[in-house]
Amino acid sequence: RIPLLLRFRMLSATLRGSAPSPMRRAGGAVAAASSRSLLLSSAGRHGPLGKSQLPTRPKYLQPPGSVAGVRWKWNPKESGGLNPMTSRNARHAMVKGDYPMPAVKGKKAKTEEKECFSRHDLVKAKRIVIKVGTSVLTRDEEFGISLTHLASLVEQVCMLVHEGREVIIVTSGAVGFGKMRLQTQKVMSQTVRNTLSGTASSNPLHLDSRACAATGQSGLMTLYDAMFSQYGVSIAQILVTMSDFQVDAHRANMCETISELISLGIVPVCNENDVFYSNTSSREFIMSHQNTKIETFNPNWDRKGEAEENSRSKVVRLTANDSLSALLAVELRADLMITLSTVDGVYTAPPGRLSSMGSTPKLINTLNPADPDFQNLEFGREQRVGRGGMAAKVDAAKFALNHGVPSVLANGCNPNILERLLAGKTVGTLFTNAAEKDTAPSVKAGQAKAAGQAMSFLNASTRKLVLETMAKEIGRKQDVILSANADDLAVINTLPPEEIAKYDLRHFTLNKRKIKSLVQGIEHIAFTAANAVFNNNKWCKVTDGLYLEQQSVPMGVALCVYETHADIVPQLGAMCIASGNAIMFKPMAEANKTSTLFHSIIVDALTANGISPNAVMMLHKRDDLEEFLALHDQVDLVIPRGSVQLLTQVEDSTKIPILGDSAGVCHVYVHADADLETAQRIVLDSKCETSLGQYGMQTLLVHANWLEDDRFDQLIAPLHKAGVALHSGPRLRGKYYRKEGQAAHTLTPARSLHGEYGTHACAVEVVGSVSEAIAHINEYGSHHTDCVITQDEMVSKQFSREVESACVFVNASVRLSDGYSFGLGAEVGVNTSKGPLRGPVGIEGLMTAKWTLKGKGHIAADFASGQDIYIHEKKCVTCGLQIRDN
Repeated sequence: RIPLLLRFRMLSATLRGSAPSPMRRAGGAVAAASSRSLLLSSAGRHGPLGKSQLPTRPKYLQPPGSVAGVRWKWNPKESGGLNPMTSRNARHAMVKGDYPMPAVKGKKAKTEEKECFSRHDLVKAKRIVIKVGTSVLTRDEEFGISLTHLASLVEQVCMLVHEGREVIIVTSGAVGFGKMRLQTQKVMSQTVRNTLSGTASSNPLHLDSRACAATGQSGLMTLYDAMFSQYGVSIAQILVTMSDFQVDAHRANMCETISELISLGIVPVCNENDVFYSNTSSREFIMSHQNTKIETFNPNWDRKGEAEENSRSKVVRLTANDSLSALLAVELRADLMITLSTVDGVYTAPPGRLSSMGSTPKLINTLNPADPDFQNLEFGREQRVGRGGMAAKVDAAKFALNHGVPSVLANGCNPNILERLLAGKTVGTLFTNAAEKDTAPSVKAGQAKAAGQAMSFLNASTRKLVLETMAKEIGRKQDVILSANADDLAVINTLPPEEIAKYDLRHFTLNKRKIKSLVQGIEHIAFTAANAVFNNNKWCKVTDGLYLEQQSVPMGVALCVYETHADIVPQLGAMCIASGNAIMFKPMAEANKTSTLFHSIIVDALTANGISPNAVMMLHKRDDLEEFLALHDQVDLVIPRGSVQLLTQVEDSTKIPILGDSAGVCHVYVHADADLETAQRIVLDSKCETSLGQYGMQTLLVHANWLEDDRFDQLIAPLHKAGVALHSGPRLRGKYYRKEGQAAHTLTPARSLHGEYGTHACAVEVVGSVSEAIAHINEYGSHHTDCVITQDEMVSKQFSREVESACVFVNASVRLSDGYSFGLGAEVGVNTSKGPLRGPVGIEGLMTAKWTLKGKGHIAADFASGQDIYIHEKKCVTCGLQIRDN
């Protein structure tokens, strides 16, 4: 077996890029790896080194009232590979005084490094202790193992091992596995022996947990071994008792063995040895703990009266695998401890009932035990199966955190929980000493909602003042903004060509003309829309003394997801301020300096007028978009601005209402009687102008008469001069390709008539009549904006009536399909669906309605009996004149 282990060590060292170190404790490590069963409690009990000569135990292991000694922990790099706790020669050397003691290294540096530990640091965690709860592994009533959950867990752990992480598993479930075996055996024995005599009992069987643990350990490890072997990962079982932490030699042996297994690429599977414990106080062992006072009862704390409690430190008892995982994480200097249970994390109160504040319990994503609010939390004392409860898990996490090991409590039954957690996703509850507040998506959305509610009650003059300040600052900092935009463009140009192709640079590039238009738009919003909040829209007298009003109220919180729109932040920010809404911006581009500068201008304008900066929030790139799209109870509207792929991603990932730009396959149809000069100007502007309108012409439809002479060549000549690549449709190539000397002969085939071509390309197709043009537009267009160029009034009317687009233009560029051109100041987006709001949507897209009914004791029974009758007298809220229904 030793040569086999040597080969395994050499392979592991080769994969790590280093030569194998000398063998240490080869026989013990081989036994652990081959038998998969190691009882550490019996190791190192009978050495020649007396108890008085052992190194002083760590402070957190000393009984209350004892003098804190020097902490010592064996480190193979500092002792030449020899462990003074287990090496016979080293022990004799220490007795003689010849063996040099290792340098003392505390955990202060490691603790300081993790003071600001956040979810983004989870990706860097290398050594991880994973505690798997009984409720995760067992079926209902702790009877048998759930193979589905176990297989999922094993697969995820193997992925972590193959990534190079060091995983230590602390598992429960042996009692549940043994209970199934013993209960089956006991029922069968009753059937054989007692059924014939009529003495068989129908009462539930009472099985001793120690016997269940002894019976279930082998079966549980067999399952683990069979499943891990499918992924090429070896495991070793380690049974731990309280003496392994009380006795320094045992503790050193345990840490050395686990480190040896990890260095070999073996996953240690640890468990508390329940066989040696009774179900009462014999399993307790005392360890000091410098934690703060805990108001709620916790079975992991030994309390013997308030007077005694105030005179000494708290103590921890090894009563469940929760405390075992915390102790191992601290001893092994793990980077992270993960506790998997059947709850999603720590809630403000036990789920299923109201908290002390009278509100529904909410999940806490990030928890700092030093926070004063932590004292008000309530934890459940028991759980369905197993010995530990939520209080035990919380105290274990606190213990680990106070010794420099962050912890996460999550639901082990959720799919891919370890992968999502270690990718930095907001799942579970993270215990950390980070000074910053909780930055979970739900917390940020809650902050935005609170700021939006406060802003909605501001008077119109205050909101107008904020918008005017914004406009002035943008105009004053024009050169700084253009410089930041140039830096962003430089960053994009350094990307690979395939990455640059993803950006629409015409929307990303700013110039003085665009900034001037932006300032004018904000000033227009400040002048016309600052009093849009709580504005009366409708008034109706229902009956005598009963009046009905409809008011416009803010929608709440909007989430804008954008790619390369440099001016989207001031545009939508101004509209949300005017409408009393809060908004969160989520940039998706690598270069974000321009947007950050715009956001700082908005924040300065808000804070200067006493408004919370959370009303306009800029999310970081590391914030996960999918997590914000899942906040359907906190985010009221999603505004995607970018490519079709972005819009599709948003639509597939959220249930929140979406209002934004859809695909912009816009058409320009040139009728047979169109004026050449007019057509040239409109076609060129529809394709190449970028100061207004997000979407330009994607397909040029030309009447067949234009190809009978050279007018078609003259029509597309300005596009060729501007560098626009033209692609012919199938009818144009099939019918007119053979005609030499015409421009149609040189056009390349169009890849599609459904898609967008961007700034420097478009498709060209020929039609025989206005009806064919209408049919083509309705089939291939996106119902955004389409234009007809004609001098025939009947043709224009037919085109306007039959084209199913949100915007239909006659003799005008499609670039005018913009909120500023429509007098909206700016636009939330262009809605192409056939809903209440269609086309460019201004501030009304950020508002919703509230009905207010004012009466004098009116009840429905009076109308049913005929005592009251409906009048429904409506009046115009602007002029006060009565409105008659025809």
